[in-house]
Amino acid sequence: MLEEVKEEILSGMLGILLIFGGIMLVPAIPAVIFAEYESAIPFIVTGIVIIIFSFFARKRVKAKESYSRISSIMIAAVGWMLVSVIGAIPFAVVMGFGPVDALFESMAGFTTTGMTLITDFESVPHSILFWRSMMQWIGGAGIILLFTLILVGGGIGSWRLYHMEGREEKFTISTISTVRRIWLIYSALTAICALALVLLGMPAFDAINTAMCTLSTGGFLTKSSILYFGRAEIQVVLCVFMTMGAISFSLFYNILRFDYKQILRDIETKSLIAILLTCSIAVAASLMLDGFDPNYALLEGFFNTISVMTTTGFSSVDLNTWPLVSKSILLLLMVIGGCSGSTAGGMKVWRLIVMYRAARMEIGKISLPSIAIKPIKIGGKALAEGYAVRVGAFVFIYVFAIFVQFIVMSTMVADPLGALSLVASAQGNVGPAFYPVTEVPLPGKALLIASMWFGRLELFPVLALFSREFLDALRAKKEKAYV
Repeated sequence: MLEEVKEEILSGMLGILLIFGGIMLVPAIPAVIFAEYESAIPFIVTGIVIIIFSFFARKRVKAKESYSRISSIMIAAVGWMLVSVIGAIPFAVVMGFGPVDALFESMAGFTTTGMTLITDFESVPHSILFWRSMMQWIGGAGIILLFTLILVGGGIGSWRLYHMEGREEKFTISTISTVRRIWLIYSALTAICALALVLLGMPAFDAINTAMCTLSTGGFLTKSSILYFGRAEIQVVLCVFMTMGAISFSLFYNILRFDYKQILRDIETKSLIAILLTCSIAVAASLMLDGFDPNYALLEGFFNTISVMTTTGFSSVDLNTWPLVSKSILLLLMVIGGCSGSTAGGMKVWRLIVMYRAARMEIGKISLPSIAIKPIKIGGKALAEGYAVRVGAFVFIYVFAIFVQFIVMSTMVADPLGALSLVASAQGNVGPAFYPVTEVPLPGKALLIASMWFGRLELFPVLALFSREFLDALRAKKEKAYV
């Protein structure tokens, strides 16, 4: 039994490597187009080596199309770290980053966090700029999701892998069919966004990169600020597509099916938009009261509020110049994040709704007899027994993890608000913080790397690796193997 688990894990990891090797060849294309041939070498060499190694290694391992729960946990958690480590190679070779800085940039890309250590974008080769955007685009939908689509068959094994990336909802009967539609919707929205940006005057290369980082709610840019392109219309368009990126793919699927009943029942999307509008108005108002120009307050207030809550993290202004009330609102939105089943990070609006309904139910039960049963209903449907407890456990761990990281980060960063924003932003895969990440010491960057990884996998798969139950399950498999 233990050998079977080992084979599943090895087969899965080699499959991810095989796909990843092909992906690493793509940035060589812009390197050739822009005659930056030297920057293409790390991508080509690394990609070819990975493809050859994984191809021949897979021949020695029995290919698997279904995976147990234990192997799914290992493949998801370790797979994300593995691709981030390999993805760091171009940053080390081309940009001259040290190991920790290179891994930081890579992890910030794949997890769609968008924190960056690059300050001079004009000197960065096009291949690196494209690689950063491509990492975010792939990471937005999910590395394991791509692996599931290409190399995994149907059945419970594909569902387990799908679930390990923090997704709970299937909007078709088959998991593979759901994954296929996610990638089709994702690709179509990215193409539409890129076209809209080109029509607004953005150069094609910048438009493609920006579109990938918008729909993935990643936030990397080819320039130091979105203001480089100089048109307010571009910010307005990005607000629309950032919001789309933070909405569940199931809504777009229902729109394509003209299923208006399901669209109208989508309480999470309605809540997301309501929170965005309310907080954007509040931020804009606080800026105006602080003496900022009304036009600036409205445009930047809405743009940065949407950018933070959708966990995209595009930069347009120095948030440290804003009043404390505006920064406090943005900090809260970092924790909340976007919708479940989207590319956005954070705790998710859905869990906020569940906890609110659970709290309201408990308050209402005080005046009822002790034997009264009052289920939690959302959208006309009662939640399964124990579901609210599961959500509550997630929220507790999420907030507690931020608190612990904040204490550790406070030993390295003297600014309390800056330290809190760094860890909340990293775990929520948001990006912006009220402290420059370039000034964080190496141990602090290592903490943020772990936090980004932890947050992208929505906590449980990473924690499961170190749980007693996981070790007991492995031990049981080992004992069965010797029977």
